[in-house]
Parts: sequence; structure tokens; C-alpha cells
Amino acid sequence: MKNILNELREVKELLRLLQCEYMKLKRSKFLFIGILGTLIVPLFVFVKAAVNCFVSSEITISLFSLYDDGLMFLMLLFAPLVLTIIHAWIISREYTDGTLKNIFVVPVSKTTFLWGKLLFLAIITLLFMFISWLEILVLTFFCSCFIPVTELTVPSALFFLIKMLYGGILLCATQTPFIYLTIRAKGFVAPLIAITAVSLINVVLSNSPIAGFYPWSASYFLAIGRFYGQSCPKEVSISIILIMCLLGITASLLRFRKDEVK
Repeated sequence: MKNILNELREVKELLRLLQCEYMKLKRSKFLFIGILGTLIVPLFVFVKAAVNCFVSSEITISLFSLYDDGLMFLMLLFAPLVLTIIHAWIISREYTDGTLKNIFVVPVSKTTFLWGKLLFLAIITLLFMFISWLEILVLTFFCSCFIPVTELTVPSALFFLIKMLYGGILLCATQTPFIYLTIRAKGFVAPLIAITAVSLINVVLSNSPIAGFYPWSASYFLAIGRFYGQSCPKEVSISIILIMCLLGITASLLRFRKDEVK
């Protein structure tokens, strides 16, 4: 009975931490800016497809191609950068503002506190992917009122919703090393430099047969389900991402527990 009560208390603390993170982001306008940022990629992909359609009458707008391009730009370049900025700000501000010593006056363990940060990041990631999916669908539906759009069906839309959410889960898994860097450096400069380098390598390896061994590129190929031309089996890519995710979480927890709150 005591164990159940302790678990219920930890769940309650976790929910309270999620609410606090939401309020802090809402107050700082960071969440609003992040959501606006996610609208850029779907809009860019749609405008690119529309321009190609008007330039050449032989080219048609396809829902599949829109979502494929959207996933590529989101997972290889844009989303990792935005998510790293958000989580680095969420964690580093606890150090810079000196709020940790006030938070731990309340009976919240360091482990629960960090899990709250990780869970909030996962929710934000899935929210961004859902908004991107919804924007592409709305733009495509609006466009279909004026020009033909192929593959615009409910099963196709649901199929890509699953892919987008799956991609969001993989993005969360590949973010854990940057969370550790943020905790280690107690700032957001180091993780931003690291994610910039990672994103540049993503672009370089996007058409490489060894991209499956690079976890950030592999997450994109796993999301779209295309591993032809890759020398790395899908199972190996999943194992690499899973191991990196677990190592990142473990290192973050150990480092955060070790840090003294000043």
C-alpha cells in the first residue's frame, strides 16, 4: 500500500512539473514561437510543389510527395534544431535563473524532475509533428479545390499521421545526448553547436549508403520506411538509436544527480 501511495505521489509530482513547464513556456512566448516555426516547413514544401506544378503542367501535386518532403526537411534539418533550442532553454534557465534551489524545497526528487523535462520534450515533439501533418493536410485540401491533387484520401492521411508521430518518437530518442550536453555545460551554447554539426552531417549523409549507421539520419529512413540502397540493416539502425537514447538518458540522470544545487 505504501509503495502504491509513493507511486501515485510521483505521478502527481510529474503532472505538476508538466503543468509548470507549460506555464513557463507560455509566459515566455517560447511555445508560441516554436509552433509558428513548425509551420515554416509544411508551407515551404507546399509552395515548392505548387510552383513546380504551375511551371510544368506534367507535374502534379501528390499528398505522398508532400509528406515525404515534409518529413525529410523536418527530421534531417529543422526539427532537431528547434527541439534542441527549446529543451536547452528549458533546462539551462533552471541554472541561470537559480530556480533549482527553490524547486527542490518542495519534495520533488531530481530523478522525477528530470523525467518531467524529458516527458515534456516528448509531448512538445509529438505536438510539433502533429501540427506539421495537419498543416500539410489542410493546405492540400484547400489546393484540391482549384487544381487536381493525387492520393488525397483518408487512409493516406492516416497513414502519414502514423509516420509523422513515429518520426516524432525517433526524434525524441535522438535528442537525449543534447540534453546531457545541456546539463553538463549548464547552458545552451554547447548543445546548439553540437546539433548544428549533426544537422550538417545529416544533409551530407542524406543520400549516402552508410546513413543508416548515423542515428540522426537513420531515424528519418526508419520513419519513411525506405532502406533500399542502405548498407545498414533496419534492425541495426534501431539498435543504434535505442542504445544512444538509453546512454543519453542514463548519463543525464547521473550527471543531474551529481550536480550540487547552488
